[in-house]
Amino acid sequence: MLKKNILTVFILLFIFIHFSAYSQNTQQKKIIQEKIFYEYCKKELKENQFDNAIFHLETMKKKNISNVYSDKIQINLIYAYYKIENFNMAQKNIKEFIQLYPKHPNIDYIFYIKSLIDISLDKNIFLKVLTIKNYKSDPIYAQKAFFELKNFLYSYPQSIYIINAKKDLFYLKQRLSKYDFEILKYYFNHKKYIAVINRGEEILQKYPETSSAIETLSYMKQAFIKLKIFNTAEKISKIISLNKF
Repeated sequence: MLKKNILTVFILLFIFIHFSAYSQNTQQKKIIQEKIFYEYCKKELKENQFDNAIFHLETMKKKNISNVYSDKIQINLIYAYYKIENFNMAQKNIKEFIQLYPKHPNIDYIFYIKSLIDISLDKNIFLKVLTIKNYKSDPIYAQKAFFELKNFLYSYPQSIYIINAKKDLFYLKQRLSKYDFEILKYYFNHKKYIAVINRGEEILQKYPETSSAIETLSYMKQAFIKLKIFNTAEKISKIISLNKF
């Protein structure tokens, strides 16, 4: 009886070891297949086959066996959705990524592309519907992108995207200053000279290096003249002359 029990234990042990080896081998094959498939998705992205890449990456996301590629899949999905201007899906994946990987080594890229989406929304959402100049449209997305980039520069000063972020920030300063300048002109045309001065001070404070700041000084000077505050108007005139505007 004892020998029979020992034999049964050995048989069961053999089956378990064999099954474990088989399971490990099967799992390894799946991981290898997953790696090959992921590399194929990257190739599609490089060839700008974004729709195909998205389909395959979403498939991987659902069937990801090893979890080795989870973060990489989502980063590539964010990029692909951004490229085809499916900003809703890009933002959805960005939100998920930040929640899952707040300390990820590529988190700076995620925040940078988040700002690029808002810049794109600012450029496109109104212009696709209305034939109006960009700077006259509501700058809600531009303002959002502006603060995101300011925060990006502060939080990730060593990021490889810092140079591009600074260029984007300068573009946004130009865009937002033009919008504020249009409001200033509206006030001036409606003889609201105090409002012109207040708006002008805001533009000079927030966007001193922009072309709108130059034009703002001229309107502020005229507003002070209209209000008969000639001393201040003369000071502004000297500033304009000194800077050769």
